[in-house]
Amino acid sequence: MPKVIGTGKDIYNLLGMVQAGTLEAAELREVINGIEEEKYIFVPVVEISEDKRYITTNYLAEAEKGAKVLCEGKEYTIKSVEHVAVEQQSQKEDTGEAKEEKKTVIGVNADMETTAEKVGVESPVNILDTLGITQGELDSIKGVLARYE
Repeated sequence: MPKVIGTGKDIYNLLGMVQAGTLEAAELREVINGIEEEKYIFVPVVEISEDKRYITTNYLAEAEKGAKVLCEGKEYTIKSVEHVAVEQQSQKEDTGEAKEEKKTVIGVNADMETTAEKVGVESPVNILDTLGITQGELDSIKGVLARYE
């Protein structure tokens, strides 16, 4: 297995190795899953609203209306983004002055899992474009890999 996957052609070459029996399908699937995870910036969930439609995270400038969110294996679409200032209580107690911290409140198009601990927001830099491969091609490769697992 190469240390760096630089292009979509590298992925196709690895698929050829799986088909030839020189590489385990599970290894290539792990690489593809890693590439797909790079499409998102993962941050911890601070809070989920009672109606399950709003997620609060630490400040996340990359969150944009219309972008995708990945949470617990499900994909959602961002309907709204609001950056809010939050006063840090512990800082106020120690120094007598409040330090302002920002949080990001993301509204999504469907109910979220209330047990979610992290959420992935679509990265502005698409790794698939960088590699020169589409999600459809990756899905097709994963379909082929299923026959070898």
